[in-house]
Parts: sequence; C-alpha cells; structure tokens
Amino acid sequence: MPCSSRAVYSIPTDSANTIISHPATSGTALTNSTGFLPYRSTNRPQVMGPKREPIDRSDTTHDPSSGVIGMGTLLMLSVAASYGWTSPTLPLLLSDDSPLPITPDESSWIVSILVLTSIAGPVASAWLIDGFGRKITLLIAVLPSIVGWILIGVGESVTVLYISRALSGISYGMAYSSMPLYLGEIASDRIRGSIGTLLTVMAKSGILLEYVIGPYVDYRTLAWISVAFPTTFFALFLWLPESPYYLLAKQRSEQAEKNLRWLRRASDVQDELRMMQAAVERSQQNRGTFRDLLTRGNRRSLIIILGLGALQQLCGSQAVIAYSQQIFDQVNSGLKAHESSIIMAVIQLVTAALSSSIVDRVGRRPLLLISTVGCAVGTFIVGLYFFLLQQEVDVEGVGWIPLAVIMIYIVFYTVGLATVPFAILGEIFPTNVKAVAAAIYTMFAGSVGFGVSKLYQLISDEAGTYVSFWIFAACSAAFVVFVFALVPETKGKPLDQILIEMHTSTTRSLNCCSRSQKKKNKPDLQHGA
Repeated sequence: MPCSSRAVYSIPTDSANTIISHPATSGTALTNSTGFLPYRSTNRPQVMGPKREPIDRSDTTHDPSSGVIGMGTLLMLSVAASYGWTSPTLPLLLSDDSPLPITPDESSWIVSILVLTSIAGPVASAWLIDGFGRKITLLIAVLPSIVGWILIGVGESVTVLYISRALSGISYGMAYSSMPLYLGEIASDRIRGSIGTLLTVMAKSGILLEYVIGPYVDYRTLAWISVAFPTTFFALFLWLPESPYYLLAKQRSEQAEKNLRWLRRASDVQDELRMMQAAVERSQQNRGTFRDLLTRGNRRSLIIILGLGALQQLCGSQAVIAYSQQIFDQVNSGLKAHESSIIMAVIQLVTAALSSSIVDRVGRRPLLLISTVGCAVGTFIVGLYFFLLQQEVDVEGVGWIPLAVIMIYIVFYTVGLATVPFAILGEIFPTNVKAVAAAIYTMFAGSVGFGVSKLYQLISDEAGTYVSFWIFAACSAAFVVFVFALVPETKGKPLDQILIEMHTSTTRSLNCCSRSQKKKNKPDLQHGA
C-alpha cells in the first residue's frame, strides 16, 4: 500500500528531535532527523552496533555532509516559493490592468489547487522512494515545479494557470515527504539535529523571496525569476549521491560503502555501515500498516493528531499567508500592503528559526494552549476591525491595530500550532506505524487546508472578511477545549513511557498520565495494544 512504512529505517542517532516544514500546513513537521523515523528511547540501552563516542556538536561548519545538505534544502525554498507566490500576484491579477484577468472565484482556485494536489505528493513519494531511490524521487519531484513556473511565464489563460498550480502542488507534497528522509539518512550525527531548523528556514525564505520580489516585477518576470530556484536545485542535485540506507536495502553494499565514504570524506566507515545495515534489517522485519493504527492506543493517538491537523488549518494560517497582501490592502495602517506582507514574512522566518528550542523548553501542551488561545484572540480582533470597517465606523486612527495583531498572530501560530503537532506526532505512535500515521495526517491536513483556502475568498466576498476571521476565531476557541481535554504533555518523558501511557490510560492530565502508570505491564508497543 502507498502508506507502507517499509522504506522507513530506524537510524541510530544521538540527535535531538528536530522540526521541519510540512506540506499543507505552512508549518512544520517533526522528524528525528531521518524523516518520520523511529526514535531512540532514552530510558533503555540500544543495541545498535559498536559503541560510539559522544558526539561533539560544537562545530558543524566543517562537517563533510553540510554542503550536500545545503544543496538539498534548496528544494524546500523552491517549492515553498510557489505557495508564497499568490500573495503578491493575486492583487495584480484581480486589478483593472491585469495581465491575465481573473475573477475572485478563480483566484480562490489558484490558491487552493496547489494545496489539493499536494495531498498526492506523499502517495507518489511512498511508491517512488522505495522502488527508485531517494535521489531519483527528488529529481522527479522538482520537475513539475519547473514546468509549472514555465507555464505561468508563457500561459495566456486561467486554465493554464490552474495546471501550473496543480503541478506545483505535486512538487510541494513530494518534496516535503521525501527530502527530510534523504537528508536524515545522509547527514552525520554531528549536524543531523540542525536539519529541521535549516529546512524550516529555507522554506520560509522561499515565501519571503516571493513577497519581496513580487511587488517590484511584472507577473511573468516573477515566474522566470522563480523558475531559477528549482532549476538550480536540479542541476546541483544530479551530482549528489544516493542514500546508503536505500542501497543497503537493495543489497548494493559496495555502492553504499562508496557513497558513505564520499559523504564522510573518510576511508574507514565500517562501524557506521554496520549500524546502517542493522537498522535496515530491523525495519524490514517490522512493517506497519493502516490496520495497526486502529488498535486501542493507536486509535486514541490518531484522533489527537488528526484533531491537531484540523486545528492547524482552521485557525486561519492558510488564508493569512496565501492572501496576506489582499488582507493588508484592506487595513489602513500607513504601510503599503506588500510592505506589511514582507514584515510578516520576516517575523515568521525568525520565529520559525527559534521555535524548535522553545518547544522543548516550554512543553508541548502549554505551548499548544497558549498558541491556540493567541490565534483565537488575534483572529477575533482582526475580524472585529473588518466588521467595524464594513459598518462604516471610522477606524482610520486605529489601522495599526490589525497590522500589529496579525504580526502577533503569526508569532503565536509559528511557535505553537505550526510546530508542536509534529513533535507530538513523532512521540505518541509506535515505531512501526509512525510513517503510516504521518502520511494519513498529511493527507487529512491537506484536505482541510484545501477547504480553508477555497472557502476563505468566497465567504469574504459574499459575507465580509470579518466573517472569515470570526470563523477562524470560533474554531480556534473550540479547539482549546480539545487540546485541554485530550492532548498529553510529553515533554521530558522517555518515548517508551509515553507509548505505555497512551496504551493504558483513559484520561489526560497536565502531565499526560499518572506516573503510577509506569509500574504497569508494558503492552506490545510495536503492534499496538
């Protein structure tokens, strides 16, 4: 089946959990630096091969694999740029002197088609990545993006634009589901922990570039500038090696050793190669399916993660990012709309870069509650401003309030809802179903995101922008109860303990479950309780 976890390997690593950008959420996904891969428990020894010396991460600048990772993350910038493209472009296409006249309904399809087709990305990747390898999959993943930008540059109809966005969405989904796995497998332990932050920063940089360049060039010029990003990635990535993990799984040990030597710039890689081989063998003996998700403990975990996926979309993040310039056009803040959008993108970029450390310091549950409440309050205040504006109340002197509130909203969203759900995703599922759960989550969140992207424009045009924002506020407020009642606190807990509690406890408290649960017998965590 497409969502099989057969290509997911338990990679020995001493790195901490890292956070990466994720499709259809404009947020981030958790990985233990090898894609959605099994985590090492901190409360029991691991038999992973020869004992390894503690890793010194004080200097990552001279790591041999850092250059490869830098080139790889260019893909994330390329595909994220296609999502940020709508903010500066839609106002131009909807204007009187539009180079390609469109209706408001068509503009909503231009935004939402990318989100819709991104759902197919993980499915395509699941088939390609195991059959053809990580490298081939990623080279294939970037091709629709290149074609999509070219179509924008030469197209003369809305239909061509729809096709372009659909292709970009496929690249978007494939890249986000494949690149973290590849980078996690080729990175050394020294820098693996920083991959998530780098991927996040590169993705947000892609959005920022579109916000910065778009307002100052014409419609087609922006497309030709943007096509340079995926084209450069394709040209550079052709020269990079295949993952040693994939080669070992295909019984190509000599090529795996050769690639690992190239990546590490070392002649003796036997110890690491043996650990890779052991990880591949364990993975092949322990495969998970959708049916495994329906056991008692996993079913509860699935409800939690799908609820958080819906919350990520229904809090309004999709609309604010995709329609930011149109939103700021309605705000009399003293700044031009594109200037406000650029400021917002910069704030999001900086916050995303800092968010991974905040998650581990504050805790998952408190951060989710704070973030959700912040989004609810923020969208309510912005909605109130637009309501007063529609009622022709004089709000000229307070135009700075919605601008400031949207900036604060972005901070609240990025540090909590954009990151924490993926941290929880990586912690509350057993190893053998983690990849399946991640794929289901991605497709579900993408489906909800499509609805938000499509309906925002329609509701705003028919009933008023304030209605859309108040719907976001109401959804966020409702999910505060969901988070408080169901979401566990997993900060500082060994993964084995979290899984035991998810399979044995029937109530959620601030500390996830009673510590007395630790004394109960362990259920079979690999295949569900």
